[in-house]
Amino acid sequence: MTNAYECTTQPQRSQAADPLRTRDFRLLVAGLGISLFANLMLRFAMSMWVLDKTGSAAAFASILTASILPTILLSPLGGVMADRTNRRTVMVALDALSAVTVLVCVAIFSAAGFNLAAIAVMQVVLAVLDAMETPTVQAALPQMFRSHGEDVMRRAMAVVNVVNQTSTLVPAVLGGVLYAAVGAMPMMGLTIVGFGAAAVVECFIRLGAPDRGDAGRVTAVDDLRAAGRFLTRERPHVLHLVLICAALNFLVTGYAEVGFPYMVRTVLGFGSTAYGLAYGLVGASGLLGALVGGRVARSLSMRRFPMAIAAFSLTILPQALVMTIPAGGVMRLAVLTASTCGTMIAITLANLIAVPAIQMGCPENMTGKVMSLALSASMCAQPLGQIAYGWAYSVYPAGAVLAVTFALATAMLPPVAHVTRRF
Repeated sequence: MTNAYECTTQPQRSQAADPLRTRDFRLLVAGLGISLFANLMLRFAMSMWVLDKTGSAAAFASILTASILPTILLSPLGGVMADRTNRRTVMVALDALSAVTVLVCVAIFSAAGFNLAAIAVMQVVLAVLDAMETPTVQAALPQMFRSHGEDVMRRAMAVVNVVNQTSTLVPAVLGGVLYAAVGAMPMMGLTIVGFGAAAVVECFIRLGAPDRGDAGRVTAVDDLRAAGRFLTRERPHVLHLVLICAALNFLVTGYAEVGFPYMVRTVLGFGSTAYGLAYGLVGASGLLGALVGGRVARSLSMRRFPMAIAAFSLTILPQALVMTIPAGGVMRLAVLTASTCGTMIAITLANLIAVPAIQMGCPENMTGKVMSLALSASMCAQPLGQIAYGWAYSVYPAGAVLAVTFALATAMLPPVAHVTRRF
């Protein structure tokens, strides 16, 4: 560990009994929350604007899908930067670039009006910048709290998850009101202010340069090769945990993000009001899971990971049953919503166990690269899950799809138990 890191963390330990009450962590959380809020508010505004101008929801969905591939390919470079450069500098630069990107697009729209190509380029660039910032934040947490132990790491991750969930829910609630009141362009201005404010806040975070090891004498490609060797030869159990998290993302993305709205709106025939209420409850359950996780962080060791996955699988079983047996629409909606809320809580707790374990399983000069590779693996699983479940729900009954999901989640338990023993 570098002297710069020691100089950063030692004063913090004396300033506050609780490491999470330090000034630097509060600034990190504030910057992250403002940046996420701006990003999601912009995404909401652009989706409404594209829908109003083109009448096609598929147009904006295609833009977001197109942004996945460059994000997957370029996000590992964010991990390389996070391990080579001061992580505060990287976060400030990425948020500043996001603000400049939106500002340039505002100038284009002001001069030429609505332009779908410009929106597509903007969303792709912002998606890439966001994907590069995520491993930087995830590498900064171990730098701040590694010496305080894994319990503190889990509590820090719980706080970050609360910020993520809140920053997702608030734009969903306020976005429609703001768009109806002021339109897309003023909301873009709000986004520029948000990204700029996040960059300013992050400027005041005190983080020393990371321990680069041999990074100063090798290329970025060599860095990624070294991370690959580290995962496959030195710490294969960390790689296995990364793959398990990607598999979970495949299942959760497919059955919750695709299946839940499909079953509520299409299979059961409920309107947007009922779906909005159910969606809000599911989102709030993720926030509740993060809050509970922060309270019980000390008990969330790796030995609890199989229990979290078992709980996740059990939340799917009631849905499979209620969509198979004769039942009323309201009953089915209640079971689907309650069980999906349970899924969100179980997956949030599983993440609070797995992510700190991956972070703490990496040396200082590997954290950013490993977390970026883990992010890429999860992002690869996301569209695959959406495609697979979209096809499955269009061909098979919902109850059958849920039953197969329950079987797949249950089949994960033996490899999960094996990886847990390795940790």
